[in-house]
Amino acid sequence: MSCSLKREHGRSYAVVEDQQSSNQNNFLSQRKMVLESSDLQRRRITSSREKSSRGSTVIRRRKRKPDPNRTACLATVAFVSFFVPLAFVANQLLGRSGDINPDAPHDKRFLQEWKPKSKLSSSESGTSADSRYDERERRYKSLYRHKFDAAELGYDVYNCPPTPPRDYPKAWSVPLLLTNWNPNDVTTLPPSHREVYHSLCIFDYQTQYDMALTYRNAEKPFVIRNDPKVMSVVQKWDDGSGDYLHQVLGDVEQFRTERSPVNSFMWYRLRGKKAEQSGYTKPMNDETSMTYGEWLEHALEKDGIALGNEELIAKSKALKERRLGLSNKSAPAEEDHSTENGGEESEEDKEKKWYYFRLNASLKGAKKGSPESFIYDELTFFDPRKRRDSEFYIVDPNEERGINCRFGMRGVIAANHFDMSRNMIAILG
Repeated sequence: MSCSLKREHGRSYAVVEDQQSSNQNNFLSQRKMVLESSDLQRRRITSSREKSSRGSTVIRRRKRKPDPNRTACLATVAFVSFFVPLAFVANQLLGRSGDINPDAPHDKRFLQEWKPKSKLSSSESGTSADSRYDERERRYKSLYRHKFDAAELGYDVYNCPPTPPRDYPKAWSVPLLLTNWNPNDVTTLPPSHREVYHSLCIFDYQTQYDMALTYRNAEKPFVIRNDPKVMSVVQKWDDGSGDYLHQVLGDVEQFRTERSPVNSFMWYRLRGKKAEQSGYTKPMNDETSMTYGEWLEHALEKDGIALGNEELIAKSKALKERRLGLSNKSAPAEEDHSTENGGEESEEDKEKKWYYFRLNASLKGAKKGSPESFIYDELTFFDPRKRRDSEFYIVDPNEERGINCRFGMRGVIAANHFDMSRNMIAILG
């Protein structure tokens, strides 16, 4: 069944079925006529007059029975035309007002469009996550302070101009940065603090979205904070113990992991025999395979030793005992899955090395129940299929190349390098 309202040159027409009788041929013939609504009314009046004046020769029109399909279609159109816009207006005015903090200023986007919600369902977990967040904020502010203020930079990083300044961002030479902060010195304990070279604008997702979007479109670097979608992931992933991810990734499946006898990791790729014959010295880091549980064990150990935290060291030992127990049940001896060096690696050697755990995901490999699917389900703001969540972070969904998660540990340094494509980096802990 279909209904249509036909319009032609700005005039409305109705399709009417007319039945006429003929005294000469004694049969009925049907025809369709397209009549303008005003003409149809005039013909009805004329037909009535002809009936009284012509006597026996009268054109009589049968009364048309109402079409139930047409009535149902008109009722459906009326319902959709009225109630759908009404529901949309009500949702805009009422349904989203609870997400906005009335005490905080909000830009036009959050008065007119969607605002993300936190995924926390438990008040208890929310309180614990909030306390960890506050602790991180206090630690950051006590340990790291900006070396230059607005007078020296020419702009306030917390209140940047609506459009990027001509000389934004201010930059310094690498030797100057390394002299100010040796990258191998990774532990700062209160009351000590560091003065850091910082010139990137810091935007609040909920109050400065449009401004951040301007800098993004200008392809300028910046920092954006307080995105509820990102914060909900932080509250789960950075739970203070690593238990959430440990439960998901487990102690069985092994993932690509970089390792090094020193804390510096250099990205490199050797291609062909010519690369080995050119006199090039290969970096000391190589690759192995490791479960998330084992990586967490080594990461907690590095933190415990650096901070003098016996609780972290004890938890690391407990994870190690669990891993060795599982390993003894499944295989007679541990294997080293290095892609380059081969052979077994002793537990003593492992404790002396640094590990850079990697969890990469692509849409092609994101099968239901897989770790890759888990990554996309958790990090919806990096999922090109979920434009409502990812529209800010992914400029062109067709150019998305996957999500690369890196889990470092205290002391790990990944050497700086340039990528030819756009990157958005989320720091979740």
